[in-house]
Amino acid sequence: MNERAVPDTHTGAHDALAVGWALHTLDEDEATEFAAHLEECPVCRRTVDETTEMLGGLAEAVVPVDPPPLLRRRLLDAVEAEAAPAAVPAAASPDASVVPLASRRRANRWLAVAAVALVIAAVGGIVTAVQSTRAERETAAVAAAQAERDAPVIDILRDAGTPGTAHATLADPNGALVGLVVDDGHGQRVLTTGLAANPTDEIYVLWGLVDGTPQALGTFDVGGQGPGVSSVPSTPEAVPFAGFAVSLEPGRTAPASPTRVVASGQVGR
Repeated sequence: MNERAVPDTHTGAHDALAVGWALHTLDEDEATEFAAHLEECPVCRRTVDETTEMLGGLAEAVVPVDPPPLLRRRLLDAVEAEAAPAAVPAAASPDASVVPLASRRRANRWLAVAAVALVIAAVGGIVTAVQSTRAERETAAVAAAQAERDAPVIDILRDAGTPGTAHATLADPNGALVGLVVDDGHGQRVLTTGLAANPTDEIYVLWGLVDGTPQALGTFDVGGQGPGVSSVPSTPEAVPFAGFAVSLEPGRTAPASPTRVVASGQVGR
């Protein structure tokens, strides 16, 4: 049989039953009756499969799930058909407060179909909201990470501008600004803005100048071209320095005297 052909035994009510079957909302009698019809009806089997697939996609809630056009049309048609139940003669229902079993079943099926139809209508908005929330969280996470990276740079610039704090701007032999040293009395911090990343077999060394004599204060690495801050612990015999210099040395330790000075500057307060 052609999968798109609608058998003579299929009615609009079967579309509602197929949805109820997929949602497990049919009562025992309805399920037994519909199970026999389902074996012979490719339209209902397709409705059950498409409804189950769609609901599974909604459960994921990560990508838009568009219902197949035929399923959407059958669901909406079923809602319209079930929304206006046939009137029940007064004699058949002497007590207006008692709802006949058939009417209850019809109401349950209509609610199931209507619920799915509403989900279909709302799925685009739900997914959009989920994706928007995720994007906002990702943006916030990126901003927080950037703020964490920027904090040491902001701190050293603020301290350099504090009256009485020793600091020196570092310039390369050509006079280009490549960094800043701040000495707050607890050690030196080096802000680098133009020094190239050092290879693993070389190291940058910070020197303090006392009476024109360089004193090795510590070593640090530069990982990239962007601004970076490195801390150099203070030495027990720390003294006020007249200036600072940075050299790039072979190996991973500071030599007795600088080999190749790449930046220097005088202390200001």
